[in-house]
This record gives sequence, C-alpha cells and structure tokens, in this order.
Amino acid sequence: MDMNRLRDVPEEKIFELVEKLDVRGPRYTSYPTVPVWKSDFPVKPFLESLRRIAAEREPIAVYVHLPFCKSRCFYCGCNSCISSDEARIRRYVTALTTEIERVSGFFNGKVKHGQLHLGGGTPTHIPPTLLAWLLDFLIERIPAAANAEHSVEVDPRVTTDEHLALLAERGFRRISVGLQDLDPAVQKAVHREYSLDQLKEFIARSRRAGFTSVNIDLIYGLPLQTRASWMKTLAEVEKLRPDRLASFGYAHLPDKIKHQRAIKDEDLPASRDRLGMLLDANRFFTEHGYDAIGMDHFALPNDELAQARRGSRLWRNFMGYTTSRGMELLGFGCSSISEFRDLFVQNLSQPEAYADAIAIGTWAVQRGHKLDEEDRLRKQIINHLMCNLEIDLPAEAHATGNGLVKSLTSALESLKQYEADGLLFGREGGYSITDLGQLFVRNLAMPFDRYLEGQTDVTFSKTV
Repeated sequence: MDMNRLRDVPEEKIFELVEKLDVRGPRYTSYPTVPVWKSDFPVKPFLESLRRIAAEREPIAVYVHLPFCKSRCFYCGCNSCISSDEARIRRYVTALTTEIERVSGFFNGKVKHGQLHLGGGTPTHIPPTLLAWLLDFLIERIPAAANAEHSVEVDPRVTTDEHLALLAERGFRRISVGLQDLDPAVQKAVHREYSLDQLKEFIARSRRAGFTSVNIDLIYGLPLQTRASWMKTLAEVEKLRPDRLASFGYAHLPDKIKHQRAIKDEDLPASRDRLGMLLDANRFFTEHGYDAIGMDHFALPNDELAQARRGSRLWRNFMGYTTSRGMELLGFGCSSISEFRDLFVQNLSQPEAYADAIAIGTWAVQRGHKLDEEDRLRKQIINHLMCNLEIDLPAEAHATGNGLVKSLTSALESLKQYEADGLLFGREGGYSITDLGQLFVRNLAMPFDRYLEGQTDVTFSKTV
C-alpha cells in the first residue's frame, strides 16, 4: 500500500484516522486567524502601510467586495445582501469609488495592481453600466501592471453577455462559476437551481467573450446529496474540462447563519458519506488528469497553480491560492480584508454601515491585527505547509530569541507521531506531506499556532 497515493489507501483506514483526529480547528485562510484580531482597531497602522506601499512602488493585489445577490442560497456563508434596489446598490458603489479615491491619493499614480479580483455576493448582479463605471474608476487610479491578472466570481444565472463583454474588455480572463451540485433535488433544497445545459452554454459564452481560464466551484455535504448523486455531478463537470476546480465542504452553522435554518438537519449526509464525497472528488479529479492543490482545489497540469505547486512556490491570501507570494493585498468594500506585510485590516461588514462611514469622511476600518516577528515566521510555516505540503523551519527562525526556536522545534517534533499513520514522512530539516496527509493539513498546522490554546470560546469547523 502506497501512502503517497490516496487511491491506494483503504477507505476504512481513512475513516479510522478521521475518528482519531476528530477535532475542530481553523481553516488557516490567514494566520493569525480572524478570531485573534482586535475590534475597534486604530486606522493609523493602515495609513502607515499605505504610505510604505507608495514609497516602495511594488505591484499590489486588489480585492473588491460586491455583496449584493438577487436571491439567497441557503448554504451561503459569505457576507452577502439580497437586494435588487438599484439606488441602494448605486450608493454602495459610490462609497467604493470614494474609498478607492482616498486610498489611491496616497499612491499618486505610482502604485499599480498585479492582481484584481471581484468577489461577493455576486459581482455580476451589479447593473453593467454601474460595474463598468466602477472598474474604469479603479483601473484609472490604480493602473494595471504588465501582465496583471483579473478574475471574477459569478452566478451564471444573472451574468449577461454585456457583463462578460465589459469584463473581458477590461482585461478579465479568469472566471469562477458557482455551481455547487447538479442534482435537481439538491439544487432545490439549497435554493440554487441551474441545469447542466445552462452551465455548458454559459461556459461556452464565457470562452467566446475572451475568458481563457474557467473555475467551477462545487460543495459536498449539502442536503439530499448522496455519494452516487455526487459522483454524477463530478463526472458531468469533468467532461467540461474546466481549468480549475474547487470542492468545498459545506459548513452547517445555523446558530450563526440564520438562513441556513432553511436546511433540515435530517437532510444532511451522514458524516461517513460526507467524508466519502471528499475522497471521491480527490480520487476522481486526480485520476482524470487534475493536480490536487492545497486543501480543496484542483488544476490542470499546465495551469500556473499546478506549476507553482510542483515548484513549491504556491501561496495563499484572502483571494485564494496564488503564485504571487509576497504581493500585498488591498481590500475595498464592506468586510473586505487588506493583508499587508505585517498587518491585517478588515472593514465594517454591513454595506450600509460601510457606506455611512465613507460618506462622512472617516475610514471604514473595524478590526485588525499587527503581526510581530513571531507571527510572521509562524505564518510562513503554516502557509507553506497548507500550500506546498512541506514543513520546514525558516532559516530566519534561528536568528530569533525568546525561546521561539525551541517552541517551533517542539511543534515540529510533535508531528512525528503522524509518520506511522502515513500522513507525512521525515526528511532532512522537516517533513513532506503525503496525499493521505493532505486531507489532514489543518491538523498538521495546528501545533504551530501560538494562539489556538487560548481560543476556547471559538467554534471552529471540523478539520476534515
């Protein structure tokens, strides 16, 4: 049995490991994780970072949050707002342009963007003329660097040819389609109905418009899903040969997310079936020519994410997996997050509160975290582990004091217990994670988290 190939590991062994490692823990989309950040965070560190970026003149990544959707998907855990009120949407977009104007004033045209991503909500729920105005305003004030990457998340049900054309005209080449599942009963249960024929037609329209990279999002663990119905979805999606795929586990948190109460607990798959769906997606897509990327993504071998993963150059920020390690991220809009070299900052989460703050001339910063030297080192270890499946202590760790090396070495040694389980294998200076261990990367990252022990009041999702 080869632990380096997940398809060769018996499912019963995987189920046993899941029961053994059945814990809740952070997803590590950031480190330190959001519950560690402080509310009522001062704006001064944010402004200081803008001045530093202006002085350094390096390209940045830009994220714009557009929270409005036409209808509610019951599984959704994003910061979204159901509204088609054009006056309300216009007021929010106006606030966005004001925030962009104020931030770009620090740059004086000397800072460009290397990445631009529109997320939501549903960015293409914005009327085309309003979306075009927003993008032109942004690109004029923070221009695109050479070979800048532009990407957008869409709900194909509201995305018109006009949307696709205006995005393509402004350099958008990557499009992410939220599908989730193809089974009609599942779609009805989560209030997101969309046929296979419609999906095929939309992808064809996107490619005709000029999009060269298509991602499809799937979710396992949804109500009324079975392993058999899930496999049918996987098979139909694979025939479309998207360049990238994401397969997320549904997080059922009805106590926190009220609209999830529309999903009946008894309709959710049993835990073993849910885990089986995770395994099915991993096995199916890797057997059909895709490379597994991080926890939950897949890419064709010639995709730059797959190439970066093979070269141990993959990185992750709040826009997702990226090949641009070290590029600082500037977020605009409600709940958006800016990720700078030594700082996380998040805006107010509600669209109206955000627009009100911008309208009266204040900044919308609500919470954040200033990273110290130890945070930065631990972030580097955890991100490299989660992205590139390698665990090493950075060379600069040995130059620090205060017992940090001892703590990190102890965390590294604690992972040796997982070698016998086939999750990793030792090599000089650290470990490499196996295909089996890739299912448990959150568990493997947790020993390096200096804050986790004190987060007893935080309810995390299960690690697998």
